[in-house]
Amino acid sequence: MPSTTLDGMTIGQYRCFYAEEIRVVSDIDSPVLVDAFASVPREQFLGPPPWSFHSGSSLLQPVYRTTMDMRDLYHDVFVALDTSQLLNNGQPSLIARLIEALNLATGRRVLHIGCGTGYYTAIMAEVVGSEGLVTAAEVDPVLAVQAAANLIGYEQVVVINRDGAAVDPSPYDAILVNAGVTHPHPSWLESLTEAGVLVLPLGVGKTPSAKDHMVLKITRHRDRYSADLLLLMTIYASTSQRDPAIHSLLNESLESRRIIGLKSVRTLQHTQTDTCIVHTPGFCLSADFIGPAG
Repeated sequence: MPSTTLDGMTIGQYRCFYAEEIRVVSDIDSPVLVDAFASVPREQFLGPPPWSFHSGSSLLQPVYRTTMDMRDLYHDVFVALDTSQLLNNGQPSLIARLIEALNLATGRRVLHIGCGTGYYTAIMAEVVGSEGLVTAAEVDPVLAVQAAANLIGYEQVVVINRDGAAVDPSPYDAILVNAGVTHPHPSWLESLTEAGVLVLPLGVGKTPSAKDHMVLKITRHRDRYSADLLLLMTIYASTSQRDPAIHSLLNESLESRRIIGLKSVRTLQHTQTDTCIVHTPGFCLSADFIGPAG
């Protein structure tokens, strides 16, 4: 599509309006993050046209619309990567909220698990700048190849074709898990630097195969971890890090609304108490308050 569209506006102007739409809908405060959405060309991460998209507003099976018009990509919509698997590029306003929760800044080191074709990896790379580092892991070999090609211009990005649970431990200031799990891998928590943030979706719903998830923000304070419940979302499930028993406990905590009392994640073995919301041998979602390290 030419830089100037039929209505006389440039694609750059459409990207700016799109970024403002995301800012308002997701209530994000970071000007750098808004600028990233305004500068990264979304179409370059979605394959050639025609593109299929939907609003995500229906509770039923999504109905995709097909377009050849690049302008349609610059709205708060899902764009399909594989309609047969209901795999899409994610809703920008939702992912924007998750990225802002990471507290990114220039020079930060980020691990992006489930990077897909790399669009949101590019957004984070813009925020951390050339002084930062973004490691993008994608288990699907086809998507990983596409992501590596799409991100070729970002020298601060490394793409690896690997399950997120198998990524070599390394210090990270932020980790975003872009796939549904039932529990954090121990290495994700251990890899966080002091005050580092892990954002991940934990599966809920009546069955372990459900795609509904509650998203947690976990912050490290030395050897302890505070936690906050961010939002509920639908997301494609991880191929690992899923335990049906833990899924059932998570769903029970949501239905009983006990999860609203979440304050921390405990990783050390301990006897279950009244403050344990979801208690498992490997980790515990707890109502115990964990403040900043003194």
